[in-house]
Amino acid sequence: MRWIALLFTLILPAISHAQSASRSDVAQIEDCVRNYSKGAPQERVIGGCVGIIDGACRSKTTIEIAECIMRETAAWDHLLNAWWKPMKARAQANGNWDQLLAVQRQWIKERDAECQRAYDSAGGGSIRVIYGAECQRDLTAKRAVEFYYALNE
Repeated sequence: MRWIALLFTLILPAISHAQSASRSDVAQIEDCVRNYSKGAPQERVIGGCVGIIDGACRSKTTIEIAECIMRETAAWDHLLNAWWKPMKARAQANGNWDQLLAVQRQWIKERDAECQRAYDSAGGGSIRVIYGAECQRDLTAKRAVEFYYALNE
């Protein structure tokens, strides 16, 4: 049983890092965020934009579905990193850099722990990979949207 958790720990990040964000995926998500965010709460953006890339893969194999989810995660991660740069600059200018960095590091730890729990909650089988991948996508998207709103308030 432990070997499966170890496999998840090793394979999911490898899939995640192996997936690079395509310009078209990033642009599609960024356009969605901009369109949905106009006068709307963050929850509307998340509800409308998460899953727009990987939705076309739902009839494929478990591994193909997970790869599509991770492809979308890569696009969200690209935006998260792009929006991190102005967040960092703002925090450094305001003297809040250490606090922002600590919060981000804590978020990463909590995301990883939550996604491990999501993976474990599947109870076995290959569906675990999808549970873990969806968790990574969802939490990365949520954090990216939080950054977007913080920068555009």
